[in-house]
Amino acid sequence: MDFVLTELDSGTNRVTLSGRLDAVGAEAIDLRFTSTVGSVAKNALVDLTEVSFVASLGLRMFISVARVLQRRGAQMILFGAQSQVMEVFNTIALDQMIPIVATEAEARARLAA
Repeated sequence: MDFVLTELDSGTNRVTLSGRLDAVGAEAIDLRFTSTVGSVAKNALVDLTEVSFVASLGLRMFISVARVLQRRGAQMILFGAQSQVMEVFNTIALDQMIPIVATEAEARARLAA
């Protein structure tokens, strides 16, 4: 599991994740993801198109960072989730805590709204 952070503008970063966000993958990036994404008051658009699996530790990481961003006046939006990842998100109603959309364009539009 790895991620790349790209600054889209002064208030928004895109975070592109790749791999499996299982226990091993989440442990590998949790601290770096949390400190990199959660330490700044910038919106985070998280690209999940290359993520094939998400387990509970990955969900916890998303929820934790989304809450930190919310307290800082920013938000996290997830986009591009594969069908098996969306099934997990739907099962726990993650969209009640973190916005989830299909494309980056929808994520950007959600920020502009």
